[in-house]
Amino acid sequence: MRRITTFTLIFLMLYSSIHAWELYDRVIAVVNDTPIIESEAILKFNHLKKIKRIPRSKYDYEMSRLIDKLIEDALVLQKAEQESIIVSDAKVDNQIETIMERLNISDLDDFKKRIERKEKISFKEYKEELKISLYREQVISIAIGVSPPTEKEARAWYNKNKSKVGYQVNIKHILIRPRNRSFAEEKRVNNMIKDLRRRVMAGESFESLARKYSQDPSSAAKGGDLGWVILGELDPYFAAQVFRLQRRGQISPVIKSRVGYHIVKFLGKRVTTFEDISGRIMHLLYQMKTAEQFKKWVSKKKQNSDIKIYMENYVRG
Repeated sequence: MRRITTFTLIFLMLYSSIHAWELYDRVIAVVNDTPIIESEAILKFNHLKKIKRIPRSKYDYEMSRLIDKLIEDALVLQKAEQESIIVSDAKVDNQIETIMERLNISDLDDFKKRIERKEKISFKEYKEELKISLYREQVISIAIGVSPPTEKEARAWYNKNKSKVGYQVNIKHILIRPRNRSFAEEKRVNNMIKDLRRRVMAGESFESLARKYSQDPSSAAKGGDLGWVILGELDPYFAAQVFRLQRRGQISPVIKSRVGYHIVKFLGKRVTTFEDISGRIMHLLYQMKTAEQFKKWVSKKKQNSDIKIYMENYVRG
């Protein structure tokens, strides 16, 4: 009797375990031989709800589009395996360093906090998404192939969208950086930059004070001269304050940014020139061409693949 009871108990435990697995991790779609697990889709859908307001009536539609994206990712990874494409963790880290340089962020912890605050996901999830995007780029480059845009195409885009490319400002600045985040240090630096501004307004040379006191090594030796800079590349609060300046030679109030305290000497403003953003325009046009070709590739790949979707109430796009 005891042996039967023990067997029954083991059977019930196994049945309970299998039932739980089916409940939380059942297969919601299959792409050739690659399963897409429901729990992964639900996790991504919950994240989507954090960054996008979705009416309950649209849940099935949005979940269906998310399933479509996971199917695309599976097709990309399958093609990458066929082509022996490998995206290493080191390559992902290098890409993160490139992104940080473009955003002028030097501290990795600061970057992580920004990502988690803005994207509403963990940094680990962000790296996984970045890895998928790198696989996608490699597959597009090797398996699809997209011709780069010409300078003529880039100039045509610039002329058509000139009102949307933003502004450049010609400025000089003096920067004082706090040594730490203590209230006393913030107060010391704030008082120091206010005193420097008072001296400039009293007639002392902005350039001489920048050479002597500014803690921006790239511009201090040039009297604080930053030249023509694109507003969109600057710290958002700093850029907003600089944009308000109008008169040549105007001295700004004290401006606090994420790197420290500034005073700015305004020298001019203009629409961003083609020469200064031609590379970005070429990249944008290339991305647009790439997206178009990738969409065609995915459509053809889906037609030639064995794809089964088990999601209830799936809505075709």
